[in-house]
Amino acid sequence: MERFFKISLSLFGIMFVAALLSFGGCSGDSSTDPTPVDTTGNNDTNTVKIDDKIRTIVFVHGTNEAADVFSELTQRFALNGYTEAQLVAFDLENYYTGSDIDIVKMATQVQSKVSAAMAASGETRIDIIAHGSGANAVQHWLVNMGGIDKAAHVIFTGGSYDLSLTVGGDVTPGPCKYLTLRSDGKDAAQQGNAQYGSLTGATNQQFSGLDNLQLVSDKAAFEKMYAFITGSAPAEKNMPNSRAGMTYEIKGRVINFIDNTPLSAAMVIPIKIRTLSSGEIQRQVGGNIITTDADGYFAFSDLVGPDQHLEFLVRSGNNAYYDMHIYRQAWRTNSNTERLRMIPRSGGGSDLLNNYGAALKTGNHAVMMVMTQNRTMQFGRDVVTLKRFNPAFEPTGEISVLTQSNAPVPGGSGQNGNTWFLSLVDYDLNGQDGTGPISTPALNFWGVNSFDCFLDATTTNFQTQIDVNGVVLGTFNYKSSGSSGSNNSGFNLVQFEY
Repeated sequence: MERFFKISLSLFGIMFVAALLSFGGCSGDSSTDPTPVDTTGNNDTNTVKIDDKIRTIVFVHGTNEAADVFSELTQRFALNGYTEAQLVAFDLENYYTGSDIDIVKMATQVQSKVSAAMAASGETRIDIIAHGSGANAVQHWLVNMGGIDKAAHVIFTGGSYDLSLTVGGDVTPGPCKYLTLRSDGKDAAQQGNAQYGSLTGATNQQFSGLDNLQLVSDKAAFEKMYAFITGSAPAEKNMPNSRAGMTYEIKGRVINFIDNTPLSAAMVIPIKIRTLSSGEIQRQVGGNIITTDADGYFAFSDLVGPDQHLEFLVRSGNNAYYDMHIYRQAWRTNSNTERLRMIPRSGGGSDLLNNYGAALKTGNHAVMMVMTQNRTMQFGRDVVTLKRFNPAFEPTGEISVLTQSNAPVPGGSGQNGNTWFLSLVDYDLNGQDGTGPISTPALNFWGVNSFDCFLDATTTNFQTQIDVNGVVLGTFNYKSSGSSGSNNSGFNLVQFEY
């Protein structure tokens, strides 16, 4: 696919290029180069100023996120000509100090990743897209670590800012150019407050009704980012649908929850899940065992079948983590940012990770997490329903999780929270559903919430259907009390991406 624009030396052509450059912003690379050398492979060499071209993009995530928050965004860029090497989405690791995120730790990792990306590409500048608190980390890198000499275009999405981080009083110091994307109120991180979305000296874009995650996944947001960076509209604006018979190349990483540190030598088994017309699911046989490398990475090819989604069985191998059964939808395009999260059995890492793990009671029941990546779960807009079945696939109950009385929100206090990771557990061990968010701070913090919900796992083959806005994934229930490798043991994580 062509990802460059050919330039005519006619008066019209020159005027057209000038118009594009005025929108896209400049990189500060050079003004006019009479003998330019194209080092990006996109054939944009000419006697006009080389300004808007495809560079490596470094993606910086925010609090309690990992690189997969950018999965749809990186796929959209890839569909428009960017190579995998030009899309650097990485995990910030151990970025907490106690119970607080450490902006300096985050910025130091940004600096390291940018330096590696520039060395690999040979370019003098990179583009950067930051989400949430990642914007603050990038601010620190720009102002205090020489980032303004390395960035061409900087995009902040759903971010709040430290307005004291300036160069000579300028919160958007040149020569790099800035774009901010914010919500008009659906984003609970901003609530429509311009202080948390716009910056003086930047191109500021507000979207109607988008939440925090949609600011890095929605088609309209992507189109603004692409045009700002390249100076032209993307040729491919829509994500494809999943196609049976299509083989997708998948790359990912096994990390622990919250802290994002990798698990080496972990076992990953992709298992096909067939959904019958009745809704019952069947676990297919024959998944290949994949072992993660020293940095937790793995890769495989997935041939999508009809009526299928996928389960990853992930096992640490040293009994330090609960077995994880991670269910996700079928692929729509190649992905290199898959992240498989594990929950440690004992302490270690940040306070948030320790407290979260300790708050999950274990016993003869199931623990299930529901995760969204490109749209947060909010009362009044989204519907999350659980339908439960016994081993004969006879219905045993149904419950709606997002109601006015039980909507999961940070701290269990509001009704319009940004929830992207929802823990479902029979917390009081009474074999019944509760009436609201579990009143335990460790299970209710920014983006992570809980609900007292009974998911029977006393017998194998109990099933639960998770329905998020009409998209359904079927799962088996696993005993949280089982030791690593035992039959029917571990936790579930049900992952929705679109």
